[in-house]
Formats: sequence, C-alpha cells, structure tokens
Amino acid sequence: MSFPEHFISVFARNCNVRRMDGPEARTFIERHHRYGWSKCRYCYGLFVEKEGHDGLFHKGDLVAVSCFSNARKWEKDGISIKSYEWVRYASVEGVRVSGGMGKMLNAFIEEVRPDDVMSYAPLSEGDEGEVYLKLGFTLEEIKEFESGKSAKFRLKLTDYR
Repeated sequence: MSFPEHFISVFARNCNVRRMDGPEARTFIERHHRYGWSKCRYCYGLFVEKEGHDGLFHKGDLVAVSCFSNARKWEKDGISIKSYEWVRYASVEGVRVSGGMGKMLNAFIEEVRPDDVMSYAPLSEGDEGEVYLKLGFTLEEIKEFESGKSAKFRLKLTDYR
C-alpha cells in the first residue's frame, strides 16, 4: 500500500479497539515503530470499523497498535501499587490516528485497572510530548542522550503519594 507525501487522518471514533495476540502485534510493531518490537504483556489493536479514508482502508484493517508491560509491583506507605509501562505505540506509516492513543489507553485501563501507567518518549524539535500531557500524564524527567532527548511520563490513576 503506498501513501501520499502528506499524512492521512483516521479518526479513532471510526475504529474499534480489541486485544491482539503477540505475534500479530509484533509483526505490526516491527514494520511501523522506529525501535521495533519490545517484550510486552498486553497488546491492543485499532481496527477500522467505518469505511472511508479515500478508499485506502476498509472495515477490519489494522491502523495502530499499543503494547503495555506486565505489572511492576511495590509497596508505598502500606499501599500495594501496580505500575505498567506503555511500551510501544505505532500507527501505519503516513497515518495519524486522531484519538487513537487515548482510545487504546482507555481500553487498557478499563481491562487491567492499573494504579499508574508510565512511558518513555523520544523528544524532537517541536515535539515535547504534548500528546501525553493531553492524555493526563505528567512529565517526570527529561534525559539527554547522544541520539537526542527522551522524556519519562506518568499517569497516576490511584491516589498514592
């Protein structure tokens, strides 16, 4: 499938989220994420439900994938915390899925009920991780590497200090 030079927009409201098996998610991530596959526990796909998009996508087409880790557990002030990492998010090359990250994050939260979700994101000129901030994450730290800057974001879903 070839795409024009500009981004194609797909709206998450026209898609369904469902759990995926690892091999199917891995194939998608290997093809569409700059860092490739990384071990994860929970995989979600965003599948087109409503036709459109200039005939490029059809009902059932996979347009984005999110992957989350297994729980990392610790005790804080007598409270047991289950934290998960949002390991990968990717959409089809040349496609922006408006609302896709939020829709898949919400599906994960509804199913797994984490206490918090954290994620690392490479930052580039003009991209300071705004999408994470819009989803309710807070910026915890920025690290500088030879390859560029990376940010750590956290979304607290339960009240622990």
